[in-house]
Amino acid sequence: MRRLALVGLLMLPSLARAQGPSRLALLEDWRHQQKLILAVIDSATPGMLDFRATRGVRSFAEQIQHIGSVAAAIVGLAVVGQPLPRELEGDTAVYLHDKGRLRAQTDRYLSFVVTSLETLTDEELARDQPFAGGTMPKWRWNLTALQHSAWTLGQLVPYLRMNNRIPPEFTPF
Repeated sequence: MRRLALVGLLMLPSLARAQGPSRLALLEDWRHQQKLILAVIDSATPGMLDFRATRGVRSFAEQIQHIGSVAAAIVGLAVVGQPLPRELEGDTAVYLHDKGRLRAQTDRYLSFVVTSLETLTDEELARDQPFAGGTMPKWRWNLTALQHSAWTLGQLVPYLRMNNRIPPEFTPF
């Protein structure tokens, strides 16, 4: 009996690795990320949209657009398995130069992510999905999109500070 209990305890770490986060946890994380990204846009001045921290990097608006479009593309293609709807795309010649439109477009991208995840079950999220030259469970592709979003969003803190703006405070909820 003790040997069986020991084997069971030794298997727990591998069982925990095999199970991904629940759809509800992923949705909560994306809703929080959406709130943070929109707060960063709200913290910027309209004149900051074309600001680049250094030559050769994306402008503030391009960074925001990159966050939203990549999140929507990864979740759309790798998690839901469908290309982005054409109506989701906006005119970058317009919204990259207008703070209100940038905010609205970003909100559309991230609302698409949330709405897409709402349609899936935990079982569907556990299924493997090939994408970008690799295969992972759909929940892992979702986390990849979320990590990319957080990584890129963090790069905007210096953009704000270099323009004498105060970044929104990070909160876990």
